[in-house]
Amino acid sequence: MNPPHVVISPPTSSHYPYRLKLGTKLLITISVEFLADSHRDYQLLASDLSPECYTLGTPAISADQEYPQQIEVVVHPTPVVALGEHQLHLYLQGADGIVLWENIIYLKFLAADEIEILLTPDQTVIQDGVGVYQLDITNTSEVEQGLILRPHCLQPRSGCQFQTEPAQITLAPHGTEKVELMVQPQHWWLRPWFGKGKTFRFQVDLQTLEGTLLPQSLAQGTLVWQPYPRPQSFRLLGVLLVTLATGSTLFWRLLFAPQSGLRIAGLQSTQMINPQTGQKDIHLSWTIKNSQKLSKLVLWRQGKGGSRIAKTYSFKEGIPQTLHRTQPSQTFNFCEYDDPQTKTLACKSIETGTADAGQYQFQLQAFSFQDANQPTDVETTASIAFSPDAIPQIVRFVPDGLSERTDPPAANPALGSVALAPSSGSIRLNWDIANPSQITELQLMTVDVNNAEAALLQRFRFQGRQLPQKLAQFCTLAFNLTCRHVPTAAQKPGNYFFKLNAVYQEDQKSFTLAKTIGPMTLQAEPLRIASFLINGQKAPAQYVIKAGQNTLDLAWNVVGGIQPIVAMLPQPGKLPTAGKMQLKLNPQQQGILTLQATDSNGKRVLQTVAIARQNVASLPVAALPKPDPSQVQPLSPPNLPPPIFSTPTAEVPQPKSPAVVDKPAPTKSPVASVASPKSKPQYSQESLAEAQTITRGLVVARQKRKIVLNGDTWNKAQDMITLLRRGYSRQEAAQKAGVPLWKLNVLATLGKRKK
Repeated sequence: MNPPHVVISPPTSSHYPYRLKLGTKLLITISVEFLADSHRDYQLLASDLSPECYTLGTPAISADQEYPQQIEVVVHPTPVVALGEHQLHLYLQGADGIVLWENIIYLKFLAADEIEILLTPDQTVIQDGVGVYQLDITNTSEVEQGLILRPHCLQPRSGCQFQTEPAQITLAPHGTEKVELMVQPQHWWLRPWFGKGKTFRFQVDLQTLEGTLLPQSLAQGTLVWQPYPRPQSFRLLGVLLVTLATGSTLFWRLLFAPQSGLRIAGLQSTQMINPQTGQKDIHLSWTIKNSQKLSKLVLWRQGKGGSRIAKTYSFKEGIPQTLHRTQPSQTFNFCEYDDPQTKTLACKSIETGTADAGQYQFQLQAFSFQDANQPTDVETTASIAFSPDAIPQIVRFVPDGLSERTDPPAANPALGSVALAPSSGSIRLNWDIANPSQITELQLMTVDVNNAEAALLQRFRFQGRQLPQKLAQFCTLAFNLTCRHVPTAAQKPGNYFFKLNAVYQEDQKSFTLAKTIGPMTLQAEPLRIASFLINGQKAPAQYVIKAGQNTLDLAWNVVGGIQPIVAMLPQPGKLPTAGKMQLKLNPQQQGILTLQATDSNGKRVLQTVAIARQNVASLPVAALPKPDPSQVQPLSPPNLPPPIFSTPTAEVPQPKSPAVVDKPAPTKSPVASVASPKSKPQYSQESLAEAQTITRGLVVARQKRKIVLNGDTWNKAQDMITLLRRGYSRQEAAQKAGVPLWKLNVLATLGKRKK
């Protein structure tokens, strides 16, 4: 008696148990195929695991020899089951009690991840296109979870393509993420012609970022692919029949078609420059199809002295020894098989033995083994003008990837055509030089239009037929010297001319061949503030300092421009274009912080942030501590607050205690030493609110350019805001700071609108 053929999925082993988390399910599929002499009736039994942790589907089955039986076992560990490794012993027992088959499922129970997943809708019906579903994934735990979605078909060879958007999610504690799932059938032949349609069952598995698969059988769905419409079915059936008939006809013709004979596929001169000059010989290249029938090749040369045989090669024993490729670096005078199966013979740069100058025409004759006297195929070249050992010629010298402007710029019409270079990097050049065999040196000169005396010269010396090391990665040297993307010395923005000198030897004398192009403009990248961060966040228009905060962590990055100067106003000194700094704050004062960059052309960019503190007076009365009556002192004018930023180079002097003084003569002095006015200014919440309104108006005016604020006006506006905070009236502050009162009124109006 032969045992039944059983396939179980998924397979497990003692070394690789299936990892199952509490609260999830595992579907085990058992496919049973009985042999002819096997038992007819059997049942599925299980042991070694608590019955509460698994469910057997249809345990008692009557075997059918024609169709395999499929049994499903669902493993669902209870929340109280012990964590760790477990075994589920499955076996098939016949009606007579004999065990027909047994297997052990190795499991490992893990703690639950507390991830809930919901797929909607459960089923989608499509004709042509994509089935769209939505996954709602919820993290009910207290730990952030990173998950990768793995959709797959539950049927083998399903032919479906899955795409999730996004493919990876991060769930915050008690957070929910919505993911779009798109399912599309791939193979058109799987679509039925008639019936109810093709059904695809799929499941979405979740995997942690560490690669652990979260068993999940709840996110399962179905896609139904409807059959072709009846008219379309008939049309497709007709197309298939026509295609089948056409394919059969073509196959029959190809199978019984007469074999093609020997043929010369191409004959051409290797040199790129016409006329053919500057070489020791004329080289030809050709290709022979069906070369297994080739007996010999005869090359005829026709010149002013008539027509004669230049070369004869016998191929009776394969490629002649004189045409073998002796080393991999050989680039001329050899033949080899491009395709050994089809016997395509390629001969490259074959020498013709031509040494005298003149007009030549070549004819190649191919002879087969069947007829050694009559050529099977003949190919003739066009007329070739040949002059050996000619002088070099610069046939092409152009910039690389630059747009030419044929109209002269209005600023300087004498400059002629201009090529605009990219905003960054150097200008690169391309050139082609014919007849390079006699070149001993190349000189590339870069000339600045505005500073011609500071011309830069790049020299490239040639040793025989070897390229200079500096040109090896940009040039190729064969019958012509071809150079591409060669960098120049033009690194800074400006207008440049470029001159290429080719130094060569002729009759033991040195000669120079030159070509000039230009001018070309190398533009600088525009000056801009790439980033400005306060405490790691993008700097806003207004930054509110929290209570107890005494420092600001600033980071900036300024790009572009020519030699930009960066400053953090009102702090003194220059800063690098990119850097970080920590700014100490005064615990009482407010102000404006400005990142400013100016390049050598005078172009200026800036970003301004208004710094404000939380108003202590706005806190609830209950939150303020009650003073001790014994500690209450008589009211006295408060000391004036210092500026917001503590700087080592400038200090604002504090006024002395209030005292009766004579009226001073009205004199204009700096804000740091303002004399007492007729009526002593009093610090109050109203004066602080007035200063805050003017500060907001100043920010709006700077951003929207409502008022022209140059450097002097900006500094005066800062002094005016300081006076307002100290309790001066609007008119007094404007007069002492030297700012027109109407500008102060406009700033107040803008500040109230912003508020």
